[in-house]
Amino acid sequence: MHKSSHDKMSWFKNTYLNDNDFLDILDVGSLDTSGTNYNYKSIFNSSNWTYQGLDFEKGANVDIVVDDIYNWYEVEDNSYDVVVSGQFFEHLGFFWLTMAEIDRVLRPGGFCCIIAPSGGPKHDDADTDCYRFYEDGMSALAKYVDFEVIHVSTNADAKPWCDTCLVAKKTGSLVNSGDNLERRMDNLENKLDAILNSIKK
Repeated sequence: MHKSSHDKMSWFKNTYLNDNDFLDILDVGSLDTSGTNYNYKSIFNSSNWTYQGLDFEKGANVDIVVDDIYNWYEVEDNSYDVVVSGQFFEHLGFFWLTMAEIDRVLRPGGFCCIIAPSGGPKHDDADTDCYRFYEDGMSALAKYVDFEVIHVSTNADAKPWCDTCLVAKKTGSLVNSGDNLERRMDNLENKLDAILNSIKK
């Protein structure tokens, strides 16, 4: 995770999300290997929001471990209001399959924000490094799953990675979870569980 990516995700949050809405948020490729807790979790810390990180290996900032990054049978259909991902899609050999999973788990009317580099050197040999993404590529990715492209841009000044950011919306209407008592109760239970777990530590 680098600062320009963190700043862009903060921009997405401030521009498109409302602190007063009850939102379930999924971060795809959330594993934090920096050792500094410099990740997206701190961005999505509203009391009304539930943030979960998903990755294919255990570690810091990972709540859901999937066996197959292209087939998340561990996650139910239409279970998140917002799905984000940063500095992950360039590592995926078949990123369009992961995009199809985002489509499956995102509720109608929900937002998706993907940030990936358009430049920069090849990643360390320990990391698979397959692609770079430009604006047209991000738009095509959204259209592949029939998402509406809300915003796409490349930050050419943020060298060396020059991240490209896609904000897209799944077709349909998002039912405000603030009006859904069951989801509000689930949200509260998750918050209480997190507090109790932190106390136990």
